[in-house]
Amino acid sequence: MKKPIEIKFGKAIGDHLVYFDCKNKKKFNYLRSRTMSELNNVSVHEEKSVTSVRSSQYDYTWEINNYSVWSTMVGGAQYSPVFPSGQDEPIQWQLKFEPKSSQKPAFASLFVELVVPILEEDEKFVASFEITLENFDGTTIVEKSCKGDEWNQGWGWYSLVEREKLRHAVMPTDKLIIRCKIFANTLIVTNTIKENLKKLPEPLPSSLSKDYNTLVDGQKFGDVTILIDDHRFLAYKGILAARSAVFAAMFEHQMQETLENCVTISDVEPNVFKELLRYIYTDELSSLGTMAHSLYTAADKYAMPTLKSRCRCHILEKLNWETAAETLVLAEMHSDQEMKKHALRFLSGSEAGKVTESGGWKNMVRTHPYLVDEMVKALAACRIAEAE
Repeated sequence: MKKPIEIKFGKAIGDHLVYFDCKNKKKFNYLRSRTMSELNNVSVHEEKSVTSVRSSQYDYTWEINNYSVWSTMVGGAQYSPVFPSGQDEPIQWQLKFEPKSSQKPAFASLFVELVVPILEEDEKFVASFEITLENFDGTTIVEKSCKGDEWNQGWGWYSLVEREKLRHAVMPTDKLIIRCKIFANTLIVTNTIKENLKKLPEPLPSSLSKDYNTLVDGQKFGDVTILIDDHRFLAYKGILAARSAVFAAMFEHQMQETLENCVTISDVEPNVFKELLRYIYTDELSSLGTMAHSLYTAADKYAMPTLKSRCRCHILEKLNWETAAETLVLAEMHSDQEMKKHALRFLSGSEAGKVTESGGWKNMVRTHPYLVDEMVKALAACRIAEAE
């Protein structure tokens, strides 16, 4: 009979048990069988790190009124307020402007300087910037850019623009506007992500909006028909009433539309009403860019303030000299003081002259001539404010 092996110690490696016979200096491998409890308790973790460069953009405007007087009164370098403002900002900048360059007296100079953080002598800060000098109506006097350079504390030009040229360019209002746009790689960030691979599956994303979108062209199960010209829309009273106070009042009372389950609409185009239905069902819009004014009118008619607000924001965001007069008329017709205020402010700005060439202006003069007087008053008030 063989003498039992004297085992001093053993340990598990993977699916094997490794025993060491210290006396005879031998190693034995045995296949290890894992119990079900051990298998169920295995938790596999995965970990990864992601390093990225965080970029920031800074836009700043410095307006200098009475430039010709100011430039003769001040001496040496003049500094803008630090931007962005706030004591807790991790990165801050300022503009250094010399009406008379210390290196080239026939020119004005301009530099962009990093204020916070203060860099050591050998530290570098990767950034680029664009500088534009404009007069009161937005006409560019000079435009410069520096891209992809390594910064220490600042960068700029001693000979940005000739002083005499600048003095003439800001006339007749004597107002200089300096615009600065900075792009900076401001921070290197490393995030560690830990994942437990033994996690529950994620639920599928909601399909409510997609499913309800099928109702726009659906021809089944509707309980009211909307007639517009020769177009028929099968709709759903409950949904219409929940989304529009006007439809709710219509279906609540014993009106002809309720009794016949048919509503005739004559003052909304079929394609506009279809987009209105899409918003009612899904809270989404697919044609706001081409029919914002028409949808705004429909939203006001059917008492849908959220849709009206979305249309208003889109209209004002896209406001230009071709649409400004039309927008002013729209605001006036629907008693929208907020939109009217923004339209008048735009019409009293630098593109006021172009507006009179638009079709919207000609229509406004014909249908709402009193709005021309309001625009002239707004323009005059704006010029007085600038002069002060």
